[in-house]
Amino acid sequence: MEITITTKGIESIPDFVVENINDKINKLEKYFDNIQRCNVVVSKVRGLFEMEVTIFASQKIIRGVGKGSIVDGALDDVIDKLEVQIKKLSERLKGGKRIPKEELFALEGGAEPKDDLPRITKVKTFPVKPMSIEEAMLQIELLGHDFYIFRDEETNEINVLYKRKDGNYGLIRPQ
Repeated sequence: MEITITTKGIESIPDFVVENINDKINKLEKYFDNIQRCNVVVSKVRGLFEMEVTIFASQKIIRGVGKGSIVDGALDDVIDKLEVQIKKLSERLKGGKRIPKEELFALEGGAEPKDDLPRITKVKTFPVKPMSIEEAMLQIELLGHDFYIFRDEETNEINVLYKRKDGNYGLIRPQ
């Protein structure tokens, strides 16, 4: 597995910490052996270390963020979160929990779902209008939503604009 470690707001991290990160992430392969690559971003925000790990495995993306007063604490936090997510993904891929498309949608007529698995309870359709990113930013503010789907007027591709926790925006574009 290819592991890329980058830092933000930190000049560098010691070699033993890099080795510790590599060791703990490599141990995740015991739960899921199809991990191709992993990106790790270590940053320091308001005196806390934050570790954001993105794992690319079997055409799936698994992401976790851990925080701690020391780098090892942030690493342990994110590894715990990733283990849970990878175990769930592994179980779903093995079968047994696959849900037919019809059962994903809530049963109409007041019937109760068979178990406590998440269901799609509402389907909403709307026209996706061509517009600039600036217009989409205006729409997201006017509507008070956390995200907005629109067609980029320059590329004619569907994009998703979303509000970030820091007050800025993020843009998701197809490849």
